[in-house]
This record gives sequence, C-alpha cells and structure tokens, in this order.
Amino acid sequence: MPGCARREIVREGESGIFHCWSRCVRRAFLLGTDSLTGKNYDHRRGWLVERLELLAENFAIDVGFFAILANHLHLVLRTNPRLVKRMGSWEVARRWLRIYPGRRVLDGNWIEPTDEQVQALAENKEKIKAIRKRLASVSWFMAGLKEYLARRANKEDGCSGTFFESRFACRAIRNDAGLLIAGIYNDLNQIRAGEALTPETSTWCSVWFRIQADKLDRKQSSVRDEDRQDRWLAPLTLEPDHLGDVPSAERYRSSDKGLLSMSLSDYLRLLEFAGRQVRPGKHGAIPADLEPILTRLGMVPEEFLGAVTKFPAWFRRFAGTTDDFVARAQEIGRQSLHGISHARRIFHGSS
Repeated sequence: MPGCARREIVREGESGIFHCWSRCVRRAFLLGTDSLTGKNYDHRRGWLVERLELLAENFAIDVGFFAILANHLHLVLRTNPRLVKRMGSWEVARRWLRIYPGRRVLDGNWIEPTDEQVQALAENKEKIKAIRKRLASVSWFMAGLKEYLARRANKEDGCSGTFFESRFACRAIRNDAGLLIAGIYNDLNQIRAGEALTPETSTWCSVWFRIQADKLDRKQSSVRDEDRQDRWLAPLTLEPDHLGDVPSAERYRSSDKGLLSMSLSDYLRLLEFAGRQVRPGKHGAIPADLEPILTRLGMVPEEFLGAVTKFPAWFRRFAGTTDDFVARAQEIGRQSLHGISHARRIFHGSS
C-alpha cells in the first residue's frame, strides 16, 4: 500500500492530534552518550525541553506527551487553530517575536520583544495573517524545535550540516484509545531503550514531569503553576467542563483542555503494567480492575499490550476506528489506508 503524503495526514487549519518523531542524522547518539567518541550529550535534551516550554507557551499547540532518546525524539501534539483565530493582532505578533526575536538566540536566554517591535509587526496585516496560520501549524512547531537544536548543537561542536534526518514523520491520532496507546508508547520509550528502569526514572519523558508535579501536589495543599514541572504540558485528565476549546488561564501552555478520560493514577497503573509486560517473552493478562478503563475508552482489553508494542508498525500514519479510516480515505481519494485491519480488531465500535 503506498505511503501517505504529509498533506494527507496533517490538514493545516484543522484541529487534530499528531504523533511526530524525528531521528538524528545517521541515527547517531547526538542527544546521549556517543559510543564512537565517548562524549556525553545529555545536556542537549535539556535544551530541547527548554525550547519545548517556549514553543508550548506561544504556539496554539498543546504538547501532550514526549520522549527524548539518545538518538531520536517523539512528540504528541494537539493543534488548536480556533484559539489562534480569536487572538488579536498584538498577541499574535507578541508570541511570534518571542519565538523568533529577529536574531539568533542559542544560549537559552529568550528575548522579550519591546512594545514598539510588537506594534510594528501587528500593523502588518499580511504578515499577521501568515503568522496566525503558522502558530497552529505542526510543521512550523517542529521546525522551531529542530532548527534551534541543530544550530545550537552545531555551534557547540564547531561544525555545520544536518543534525536530524530529513523531515519529521508523523501519524494522526483520531480517537481516545489511539491517544492512550500513543501516550503509553511514548512514556515507555526510555524503559524500552534501556535508559531507565521505571516511569519515575524516565527523566526525559512526559510521565516524569507529571509524576514530579503529582508529588508536589501531595506535599503541599496549594501549588503555584510556576512551580509545577508539568505546567507547560496539556493536562492528562479531560474534565467534563473542559471538552471544548479552553484557553489556558496561564501563559505556560496553549490550553487547559485535558487529554484522556482517566485520572493520572489510572494512567500510571496502565503504564506500570505495560512497562512490566512489554518485553520479550512477557505475555501477561490485563488485570480485571484495569479492563473497565480500557473498555470505557473504546478499546478491546486483550489487544492493549499488542497495540502498545506494535503501535508504529500497525498504525504507520493514522490511528483510529474503522470509521475514522474510511472517512479519511474518502477525503483523500484512497480506497483504504494502512492499519484499518488492526483498527477493526482493537477498537470497539469498529466494523
């Protein structure tokens, strides 16, 4: 079956959830310990997190899950184009100038634009129209992340050239169960790569940031947003009164809309179970108390572990129910899309 073009996966201007990933050039370990040179580049992961925080503050895009490995990275992003459409020209200009201040900043010290700079850009209607679209674009988000890291790493190494392999790859996530699988797949990456033993030691995965924030919540009755490690991530739990567009009350992230219809504790239990089972020779059964959680999200419990393990192979560019696959295939003029047979087996409601 032929592959999908990027425009068939990501529809600019439409809300959507996308799992994006990118590898370092030649799959070299340029974000960890390089076995050839013996150099350790773990600090570059910190650079990526710093940049992600800035992008999450200013793009109309939520960062749901992420994993930064020694030679590649994963992100689950949710676009919010309706939010950026509501922004005034001044706010659009301010956000863009915080991301691209007009000169290169490669030391992590972001430049706040002056009122004069913001006003000058805000008055340029053509530029603001283009920037408004960019602030909800997955492609521009990934470019703002990857180019920054590449330039900063090349400066450190005293070289030039490509840092990441070609363009980033991505798959669209169309249902809650698919999002759960994508999230757990991302948060298990360091464990599966042998870089961590448990979720709480997976320091370069989104789950670590959520666990740190949860620990702080348990210690203190009142926690300021600026003190939370996960303040820039989309909330894990989707609250009943936050089902639509929910602009963030603070400027640390695009919106306050949650991701999944489950608590953090339920998510961590599923993650812990999957982390113990998704290993060669392990074929554990889903505990009875976890089955209702998966069923509520529209997933066949018996297929959970297989879906987490085979997620990249089973859903190359699209994850959702059979109806989702059929609808998207019709939209782009295809008879079918890769992964529909797995969707039929894994998700409830697929026919």
